This record gives sequence, structure tokens and C-alpha cells, in this order.
Amino acid sequence: MAIDTEAGQAAPLVVVETARSEEAITVEVAGDIDISTSTRLRAELFELLADGPGAAVIDMTGVGFCDSSGLSVLVQLNRRCAEAGIDLSFAPSKVLRRAIELTGLLPTLKMSD
Repeated sequence: MAIDTEAGQAAPLVVVETARSEEAITVEVAGDIDISTSTRLRAELFELLADGPGAAVIDMTGVGFCDSSGLSVLVQLNRRCAEAGIDLSFAPSKVLRRAIELTGLLPTLKMSD
């Protein structure tokens, strides 16, 4: 778990829908993703994408930490969207992009700028 050295605590997870049209949705995720927040992240993202928009962008530029449970959520979401015909892409923070690269998930998860 990443620790905010000033507060001595992990950064809280925030999931917010920032834009939606008939064709697409953008969701912003910020904070730390770990074993204690990944279940909530999964539930909220799956719920937001339940109506099957044509495209979805998950803006994760505000993520300061992501462990393997968080990466698992991204893989699960990617699989669900592929099955539903949703064009999914992620806009990762530098920390998240590095975790995706190190785990070999870059070819699996579509990145956007």
C-alpha cells in the first residue's frame, strides 16, 4: 500500500464518471489501488460499464499506486469489455504504466494518451 507521507495514510480511491454520451463513457480513477480498494474499484467500473457503451476510457492518471489485485481488476474489465464489444482504453499514470509494462500486460491492455 502506498503511504501519503504527510498524512501517514494511503490515498483514498475515487471513481467518478466524467463524461457520457450514447456512444462513449469516460471514467476518472484516482488514489491508491490495492487489496483493500480493488474490490470496490471492480464493482464501480463494472456498474458504470454495464449498459454497454461503444467505447470507454478509464483515466487513471491520478493513480499513485497499484498492486497486483488492481492489475487483476484491469484485466477482468478488459475481458468483460471485449466480450461486450466495448472499445476499452486506459490512460495510466506513470506509476501504473510502469506496473503494466513490468508485468507484461502492455500488449493486453490498450493505452491512450
